[in-house]
Amino acid sequence: MSNGYSYLSSADITDVGRVRKNNEDSVLRLPEQGVFCVADGMGGVQGGEVASKATVDALREEFSASPDAPFAVTASASARLVGRAVNRASQWIKARSDDRGIAGTGSTVVVLVFDRVTPSKAMILHAGDSRVYRCRADKLVQLSKDHSVAAAAGLPDDKTLPPMFRGVITRAVGLENTVQLEETPTDVAPGDQFLLCSDGLDKMVSDKHIQKLLRKHRDDDVQTAARMLIDEALKAGGEDNVSVILVRVAAGLPQGTQMEVPAQTRLLEQQPVSPGSVLPAKAKKDESEGETGQTVDSAKFEGEGVTPPELARGGCQTPVTPVSDDGVTPGTPAAETEEREEKTETAMPGAQAAAPSRVWPALVALAAVLVAAAAWFLFFKK
Repeated sequence: MSNGYSYLSSADITDVGRVRKNNEDSVLRLPEQGVFCVADGMGGVQGGEVASKATVDALREEFSASPDAPFAVTASASARLVGRAVNRASQWIKARSDDRGIAGTGSTVVVLVFDRVTPSKAMILHAGDSRVYRCRADKLVQLSKDHSVAAAAGLPDDKTLPPMFRGVITRAVGLENTVQLEETPTDVAPGDQFLLCSDGLDKMVSDKHIQKLLRKHRDDDVQTAARMLIDEALKAGGEDNVSVILVRVAAGLPQGTQMEVPAQTRLLEQQPVSPGSVLPAKAKKDESEGETGQTVDSAKFEGEGVTPPELARGGCQTPVTPVSDDGVTPGTPAAETEEREEKTETAMPGAQAAAPSRVWPALVALAAVLVAAAAWFLFFKK
């Protein structure tokens, strides 16, 4: 299939930051399919890293191996594939957590899909507090809405919340078998810049400063601009993993309808989102190994005929051990991989079995009520 998205240029970078020891972020960039994703895991090296990786793996597989993939040429059709993949990942993550008696393992997800038929259209699908921004005419606008306790309470950030409620999100991949993805249609105009990021960026760099930086570096190549955003988060302290995908729209956006919509595409658009089946075995690789604390910079490999292990199979970046197509770490039998994973989890200091993850929504709802009550009390006290 020829690249129907030649009017887009993009770059992705993920960095462990200056405080964390492992990177729980994963990014996925499929420019030939017009698909871009950032996932921010929660649950540590044995949970968050696995959850975000499973999420982007499922998306990559859906858009490369699914029989419906060739017909995902509209944003609406691509949205069906996104929902299918994310639910499949959520089912696998939850089953894995239940088997290990752990809770709170999951991942945010934010996906931006472009429309090949009508280039002036795109769709955002997300759960959690990873974000999509659009910078148009040097004005930055957040297009996604955070699914967090702070947002539910109507607060601009979580700085005024009690510590136990800070960073708490109300939707995520892996907490239940299915995920309630919010779908946000958006238009695309010549010269637009779309920024996908984990909260490691927006919590360290203000929206106003991000806008200033994108304006200042709009004439630089897209990789340089993406690198600059990461550097700003690190300069501000780098308290969390930080990941960005920057997508730029060319000055000459294709006009009108670019192709006739296949009947299979229309059928795909009408399909309901279903949980799907459990992820294939290759998602069960040994997540306890691999280098951390490194920045993975994809663009430097482009045009050199080199694909680093971190970017194998469609541009997915995670700081983990490379795996072969059958999901087994090179030179390591699958049985030994699973055994080593179990030993690593058992050896984690202070590890305890948490309450079942199904109580998480109830706790979040209670937190939102408490925050709203506190806000009401403070308002009328004045």
